[in-house]
Amino acid sequence: MILVVLACVILTAALGWWVFTARPEGASLSPAAIRRQALVERKAAVYENLKDLHFEHLAGKLSDSDYQRTRQMLEAEAASVVLALDQSPEHP
Repeated sequence: MILVVLACVILTAALGWWVFTARPEGASLSPAAIRRQALVERKAAVYENLKDLHFEHLAGKLSDSDYQRTRQMLEAEAASVVLALDQSPEHP
């Protein structure tokens, strides 16, 4: 029983040390690099949504009109994200 309590105390202390001494990932990035990273993540999400949309249409969950309307909306969003990426400064 004492070993279990000791292990829990050690684990809690280690976890507390890790939480309070860890640096955030984006702390050293410039605002332009953070924006570019957000755009890259958004592009990946939109492409994933397009892939899911196509699968749902093939599975018969969406009508042709709903599929076309949603696909056009997602493709327009993807185009705007790609354009913003092309216009953003390169990642250092």
